[in-house]
Amino acid sequence: MINKYPLRRESLISPWGVGAIVPFPNDESLMVSGLDFWFDEDHSYKDFLIADERLTKRLGGKLLVMPPNFVEKKQDVKLGEMRIPAVRFPLWQYCPVCGNMERSGEAGARISCPGDNRKNKQGGTYCSKRAGNGKTPYMVPERFIAVCPNGHIEDFPVMEWVHAKSDKPQTDSCKLVRSTGGSSSSLAGIRYTCTCGASATMSGAFSKSALSTINYRCTGKMPWLGQGQSEPCGENLMVLQRGASNVWFADIISSVYIPNIPRYKNTQTKECIEMVISRIVDGKQAGDGYDTSKIQMILEFFKNTLYPEVDIEQALDEINETLSNSKKAYDNSQTDEQYRKQEFEVLIQSRGKPKDELYTKNYPINKYLGLEYLKSISLVHKLRETRAFLGFKRISPDVYNYSKISIRKMPWIPAVKNSGEGIMFEFDQVKLDEWGKRTEVIERTKIIENNLREAQKISSEKLNPIYVLLHTFAHCLINALANDSGYSNASIREKIYCSKYITDDMPRMAGILIYTTSGDSEGSLGGLVRQGLPGRIEEVVKHAINEAKWCAADPVCIQSTGQGQDGCNLAACHNCALLPETSCENKNMLLDRGLMIGTLDDMSIGFFNDYEKN
Repeated sequence: MINKYPLRRESLISPWGVGAIVPFPNDESLMVSGLDFWFDEDHSYKDFLIADERLTKRLGGKLLVMPPNFVEKKQDVKLGEMRIPAVRFPLWQYCPVCGNMERSGEAGARISCPGDNRKNKQGGTYCSKRAGNGKTPYMVPERFIAVCPNGHIEDFPVMEWVHAKSDKPQTDSCKLVRSTGGSSSSLAGIRYTCTCGASATMSGAFSKSALSTINYRCTGKMPWLGQGQSEPCGENLMVLQRGASNVWFADIISSVYIPNIPRYKNTQTKECIEMVISRIVDGKQAGDGYDTSKIQMILEFFKNTLYPEVDIEQALDEINETLSNSKKAYDNSQTDEQYRKQEFEVLIQSRGKPKDELYTKNYPINKYLGLEYLKSISLVHKLRETRAFLGFKRISPDVYNYSKISIRKMPWIPAVKNSGEGIMFEFDQVKLDEWGKRTEVIERTKIIENNLREAQKISSEKLNPIYVLLHTFAHCLINALANDSGYSNASIREKIYCSKYITDDMPRMAGILIYTTSGDSEGSLGGLVRQGLPGRIEEVVKHAINEAKWCAADPVCIQSTGQGQDGCNLAACHNCALLPETSCENKNMLLDRGLMIGTLDDMSIGFFNDYEKN
């Protein structure tokens, strides 16, 4: 049986989740199983529902479910002993002492080295005396795997690789031994030797066409969905190390919870709508296309039994609108920018009370000194963020299709809700528009735009320089706030309220939310909000801008014509503007200090180029 290891709920959304390889102690490597296996017959996902009506509608009626938390049976008879299952991956294992290789099962106990491929001089097992009691050591998972751009994953085909490099045929009796060292510390120093005499190193295995040259292509394996789960593929495989950052990319949607949206005539109508949608979307009924008469019958039943004040007409319209999008990943009637505009409009005003889940206090910019490019600052004393896991991709986050996260169509997706605090910066849209129309600003932004176009990441899109500016400024603010707020920069996040690309119908908004949320006490320490008070935030902003004026990698950094993935950044590197993965909502892409503070050739191009130094 696979050992039990603790994992935080939020970690099952990111940085790990369905299909991700999680490194655990004692050299165990496991892959999180698909959603089909998260709840058994005795437990229901309905016990872990998250109420976020706005996000549920955005996701076409998908319910939001927290990963179950583990508690002892004696603490909770109904929900005790719940676990998130995982499978072993990679399956190829090797003995760290003698190098003997075996394939393990996807489930079950760890295997010990059988010790039958290498013998010591006395004829005994080579590694039998390591533990001092005659036992052989546990085997450890192989480092190398093969990944497909369609999301499939499998073990590096080591047996096929070895025999393709020699003239000896592969037979059922072939066994492998792994050895390292020799005259090279590179991949050429890792050698696999078969009992039949065939031998090969890992030299050349990481080239793009390495496996296709031995006529080995993707077999469509999806081990996270269960043993034997696969689909037709045939794509070229890329060899990677199992801990590489491009093995798994989570696609997360983040939403600030907005309570008490003045939309329903009364609370009972809202509750009834949620109840009916949950009932219809549940199980096999999902996507069955309930007709209006059946929905009305269910509504009338609830009106007569639980919700006498429900407005049938409004509830019926709302349910039909939500269910009409139940087969889509998103509610296409609303763009991502329009969805985010709702948050922007709420966060730039005073809202709520201390006991509410959203409590903000807005200050006009005349309360602050030297921040004339802003329009207002809101201190977000309390907020609730919902983060939902939509799927994952491999090799590149720009791959179009998600990988499957379940065998059956599920009415729910994993999500977490966290509480926290933050500071909302509302910029002066007029000043930003004037700056963004300058020829030199547009030309510098086109450098990133052209890099992305050459890499085929965009086609005809026109990159918005204001987004690049706000995104870079947010990174610099996070680094500055981390020095004074008591949080590490890895626990502070950003949300950029601005369109990435220029379109005719893009919403007019320009803001940055710098915030922190957590399921534990760190989400409510109050240190971040205190830094936003008049007399404090001015120094933080000054520090952020002044620090952006110099990078340890300058002048190379500031003169760059393309850094990062596909040249998506200009003057931005790990010494200045890049943040930990947990902090940036755009994977450290579309950043440029030059648009903030100017370049060596043209200081006036920077939006903050004339900002007071002292």
